[in-house]
Amino acid sequence: MKDSFFAFTDIFEFDVSKYTCFMRFEPGEDILKEGDQPLYLYYLINGRAKLYLTHENGKATLINFLSAPCFIGEMELLDEKKRSDGVRAVSVCECYAVKVSECREKLLHDTKFLRYLCEFLSRKAVGNTSNYSRNQSYTLKSRLASFILETSVNGMYREQHTEVAEYLGVTYRHLLYVLAEFVKEGVLERTRSGYKIIDLERLRDIDNHTVGKN
Repeated sequence: MKDSFFAFTDIFEFDVSKYTCFMRFEPGEDILKEGDQPLYLYYLINGRAKLYLTHENGKATLINFLSAPCFIGEMELLDEKKRSDGVRAVSVCECYAVKVSECREKLLHDTKFLRYLCEFLSRKAVGNTSNYSRNQSYTLKSRLASFILETSVNGMYREQHTEVAEYLGVTYRHLLYVLAEFVKEGVLERTRSGYKIIDLERLRDIDNHTVGKN
């Protein structure tokens, strides 16, 4: 933990440690509340979170997943008027949290930090393009296997089918059909609280090797 903190502070030209604390979020806990102006710039050092947006009709859309190491709240830092999309912990998330209200000007005038942030945003854009390409090239079975591996916690998968179907760009019925296939093949077991991963190696194999049309 100490080494990772030193690595984090090395991103900045000024002494960011004076404005930084450690925060831990449990699965299902909001890191950023949708519509708020974030008080902190977070740097995720452990865990996974999901980015989502709620529409005026109350429907929630899953936008993306965030995995350590990454920033959370960087766009709101750059645009003070921007209200945040929701970010919720999928697994236990551990973050360094920089209190923006106390050092915003220092952050926005720190060339070392801004250069690092530009590189981070560039890698993020490339990753988003790669995900889009994957959605066009791989079968739903492969993409769903990858999704389950990414979102499961302690061997359990509990995501809402409607959100997942929209995120993967498939029908609700098609999603349920492939989940039923996983159960039939002994990869997953359906329980009252979700789906339990029974054959992790098989799920990883499907993720890595199933290519073709949806």
